[in-house]
Amino acid sequence: MRRSEANVSLCGENVKRTAARAAVAVSLLLTAGCMQRVEDSPAYQAACHGPPLHGAAAFEQAQVEGYTINRVYDCIDKASYEAVAAQKAQYEAANTPQAIAQRDTEWAQTKAAAAAQRERDDWQRERDAERAARELQQAENTPVPAVDVNRASETEIANVTGIGAETARRIVQERSRRRFANWPDLVQRIDALRAAQPATFASVCGLNVDGKSLDGAPPNGALAAALRKRLETDRR
Repeated sequence: MRRSEANVSLCGENVKRTAARAAVAVSLLLTAGCMQRVEDSPAYQAACHGPPLHGAAAFEQAQVEGYTINRVYDCIDKASYEAVAAQKAQYEAANTPQAIAQRDTEWAQTKAAAAAQRERDDWQRERDAERAARELQQAENTPVPAVDVNRASETEIANVTGIGAETARRIVQERSRRRFANWPDLVQRIDALRAAQPATFASVCGLNVDGKSLDGAPPNGALAAALRKRLETDRR
C-alpha cells in the first residue's frame, strides 16, 4: 500500500513539472509574438525603404537599380530610393508624347533658324566680295601719286603709305645734305628703308628717286590700296 501511494505521489509531481514547463514555453512564445519587429521601429522607418534585403541576389538587384544599401539595417537607403524615384519621375515627364513633340518642334525651329542664318551669312559674304572687287577695280584705275624724295615736301613724303612722319623727316634732313643719287643711295642712308620690304612697299605706293621706281616695284594702285588697308587694320 505504501509503495503504491509513493508511486502516485511521484506521478503527480511529474505532471506538475510538465505543466509548469508547458506554461513557460507558452509564455515565451506569447512574449516573442508581442516583440516589435526591427522594420517597424522609428529608426528603421527613417533610414530604410521597404523590408530588409535577404540574399546576395536581392542586394545585387538593388544596386543595379541604382539604390544605396544601408549597411546598418541591410535595407534600401531611403534617401537613395527617393533620389532614384525623382530621377525616374523626371525621365518619365521628359518623355511623355507631349514632351517629345515639344522637343521635336524646338529642334525643327532651331534647324530652320540656323539655315536662315547661313543664308544671311552667305548673302553678306557675296556682298562683301562684290564690294572688295569694286574697291580693287577702283584702286587699279586710280593713279598712284608720284612722290620724288628729292623734290616732294615732307608732308607729301609722309603721306606715302608705309613711310610716316619720322621717316619723311629723316629723308628731308638727308637730302638737305646731299641729294639722293638713286635707290641704293636712298636705302643706304635711310635706315627705315634699308630692308627690302619697306623699300618695295614705298616704291609700289609711289615713292621714287628722280622719277625712278625701285627695280621690280613700279607704282601699283591695287597693291597700294591693299597695303593701306592692311596698315589700317594693324593700327586697330
